[in-house]
Amino acid sequence: MNNLIVTKSKLVFYSFAILGIILAVLSTYLLPKKYFSDALTIINNPWNVKGIVGSFQFAIFFYSITGLRWLPFPLVAIIQYPIIISILLKICVPANFDRIRVNNVLMYFAFFILGIYLSVQTKEFINFLFCYLLVVIIKKQNHILRNRIIICLLLIIFSLIFRTYYIIVLILSILFSILRIIKINSIYTIILYGLVFIIFLSIAHGVIKGGYMSDKNRTELNKIRLEHPEIKNESRSAIIPPLPTDTWYGESVSILYGFMVVNFPINSIFSLTPQIVIFSLWQLILFIYLSMRFRNSLKYNKKNNINWVFYITFTFFIVQGLFEPDLGSSIRHKAGIFPLIYFILFYDASKSKT
Repeated sequence: MNNLIVTKSKLVFYSFAILGIILAVLSTYLLPKKYFSDALTIINNPWNVKGIVGSFQFAIFFYSITGLRWLPFPLVAIIQYPIIISILLKICVPANFDRIRVNNVLMYFAFFILGIYLSVQTKEFINFLFCYLLVVIIKKQNHILRNRIIICLLLIIFSLIFRTYYIIVLILSILFSILRIIKINSIYTIILYGLVFIIFLSIAHGVIKGGYMSDKNRTELNKIRLEHPEIKNESRSAIIPPLPTDTWYGESVSILYGFMVVNFPINSIFSLTPQIVIFSLWQLILFIYLSMRFRNSLKYNKKNNINWVFYITFTFFIVQGLFEPDLGSSIRHKAGIFPLIYFILFYDASKSKT
């Protein structure tokens, strides 16, 4: 009977969800074509990729077997956005969601971000479903060791068939767990260790294979944009490192710079483009708030899996410094891991539900 009672918090939540789905449906007609480049690739498969191993390959396979691949964008939005909202509600119902608080305001804007980036045929919707599965396992407090092994195996499988960088997320998460065991509880120290690891990994990749890891994603894409005037302005928020990435120190600076830009986009806040200002503020406040919650979590030495939500989320933020080509992509990828972010934002409400 209590489930039928609509509280003020639920009323606000559903109201924003309705506004979000309206934006999701209308975004097809309002947003420029660049927002749908991944969707058009999944629909048309211009490179004629085959199989199911690889990000686009698996996405094409997923949308083909679900029948969503060839549906018009507004219809996909009507199907996918309610799934997104129902998943968030299953994680928890935010307490006092009707009050102006930092986590609530972050979520108010997130309704529209999810509507823009996850309501078409996109790899991030698949990522969203996967991250929800991780949250479900992490929330289980029985068989803690077994559940951690399952999380590690899922990250390995997901990296093999969908996105390779999830193996880095796994390695860094294990590193964070080890640092916690040896009583390193400073979030700044933990993040620094993660960044140093990523830098050494990229340098080792360059020595062994002859190319640093940021080249494949950020540097090459930005070179293409600069060489082709017709798409030069496609991204006004491109992340251009201050040094060339053809040396080990240039690559190191590139990774540190990328991490700062996608998590502390202070320079972009002074941009003249309204959407860039809003997205930059959202990312900045989000990272600061999540960092505060991570710091508080590290103070307690509880035998549960909750810290793994923080490990996976923050290692993902670190890995973003390696591959993000622009701020728009960083927002889209954060939308893909939003079940993890949502769990952190409303951890207290989730605890009362478990």
